[in-house]
Amino acid sequence: MAVNTSSQDAIPATLRPVRALVFDLIGTCTNWHGPVTACLAAHASKVPALATRQANEWNSFAHHWRGAFFRFVSELAAREQMMSMREVYRVTLREVMQRFGVSEQVGEGWGETVQEDLIKSFGMAEAWGDTSAGLRLLRNKFTLVGLSNGSTTTTINTNRRNDMRFDAVLCSDVIETYKPNPKMYKTAIKALEADGKPGEIAMVAAHVYDLEAAKKHGMHTIYIARATEDMDEDASKHEFDLVVNEGGLVELARRLGCVS
Repeated sequence: MAVNTSSQDAIPATLRPVRALVFDLIGTCTNWHGPVTACLAAHASKVPALATRQANEWNSFAHHWRGAFFRFVSELAAREQMMSMREVYRVTLREVMQRFGVSEQVGEGWGETVQEDLIKSFGMAEAWGDTSAGLRLLRNKFTLVGLSNGSTTTTINTNRRNDMRFDAVLCSDVIETYKPNPKMYKTAIKALEADGKPGEIAMVAAHVYDLEAAKKHGMHTIYIARATEDMDEDASKHEFDLVVNEGGLVELARRLGCVS
């Protein structure tokens, strides 16, 4: 049964054996939506055919792009195929541009140069206000590992820029697949020397699909609600060891006994 985070109870019994936390990064630890939406709106304002559109259209565009990304990498993972993150974002951007009636012609829409800039905006994700402080508190008690569908270079740069300190990061370009492929979670378990004892690890994510996949490999699960994530998902229909509805990683640290 999911734990009510509003209570002041002790650490959930199922999480007491946990010694390591594996984090999803994009969306869970960082806000990708703000920088991406701002970049979309800025470029739209420079094109007469797009400048008259409402601001909320670019908010919707960003979410559709992110949704297309999730779908595309899931399909690649199922087929055991790989593609650079840059190309994944390019393919899905063009798909969403077509859906929103945005031309690829320079002067009428967004050509190659603008598309490149839009793709780079995902690399400018900003840490949620609770992320850096929460990680510092959690690291006093747990080993912290990032497990991301992003590229290693972009992940390192994002972590440094936002003072997000992990003991290790494992990314899809090195593991050569994407979540929710089992190889991602098995690699994290192996890296933490937890083969045969995955119950010592908890997956922390703002995405139901990620936690459900981790659960299949014996990992405990912690759901962090974020305003930009799982907008079409009812997380209450799923069973996790802990659900944090407000307060993010600082609240998680409190619930796991890292705050005196």
